[in-house]
Amino acid sequence: LGVVLRTTPLRESDLLVVLYTDLHGRVTAVARGARKSQRRFAGALSLLVLGRYQLGRRPRGELWGLESADVVREWTQLSADVVAVAHASYVAELVGTLLPAEVPEPHALEIIVALWDALAAGGPSPGALRAVEIALLDLAGHRPAIDHCAACGRAALDDGAVFDPQRGGAICRPCAGQSRNTGVRQFDPATRGYLHAVVEQGSPLAARAVDTDPRFTAADRTAGRDAMVAMVGSLAGKPLRSLEYLAKLGAAGRRTRE
Repeated sequence: LGVVLRTTPLRESDLLVVLYTDLHGRVTAVARGARKSQRRFAGALSLLVLGRYQLGRRPRGELWGLESADVVREWTQLSADVVAVAHASYVAELVGTLLPAEVPEPHALEIIVALWDALAAGGPSPGALRAVEIALLDLAGHRPAIDHCAACGRAALDDGAVFDPQRGGAICRPCAGQSRNTGVRQFDPATRGYLHAVVEQGSPLAARAVDTDPRFTAADRTAGRDAMVAMVGSLAGKPLRSLEYLAKLGAAGRRTRE
């Protein structure tokens, strides 16, 4: 089982397909003739599809060959919602960026499918997206410290705490003097509370409830988003195209409301 993270045209009729599979992790495969005929791949080479992919090694070369594919489940009805597609694309890029090639982690597939289910249940959700970011960072071995200092382990995060993505998350005031990295930001109690509430929900679908939790303001949610995005960016080492697109959609939405 697997999902498509990215496709790239290759020669006249082929596709270079990046998959995340339960048995092999992230793999790159050549789908011969996929641009001319969809028969062998049955519509399974697109985003928002969980498929069963038949892979075979080429006699020479490092790329896999994608022999055939079948759809197991699909969420393609979400394609009409540009923000939902942007959220799904962001998660696909996160998986491709944070998780190493050919190191299987079946839980990653569960996280992706859980987000798609959450999108289908009620549309795009900032809380669901934060839950996915934290879960994928955890799988990658970089779970952000939220309730304790990443530097000294201190549980008391008083006023003056910061979030330092390069040091692993929350940094207490006594340790904050050494946080001079790019992306360091204030990490106040309300922002910590918001991210803690997301973690407590345990799944993208449940985390939707945090979007309307009266304990948190729009500013708290924005600060939580910015902290997670800063950590993702620090680990990726490059701008993520999907994040840039999400930012453009957000700016366009604000202009429309104005």
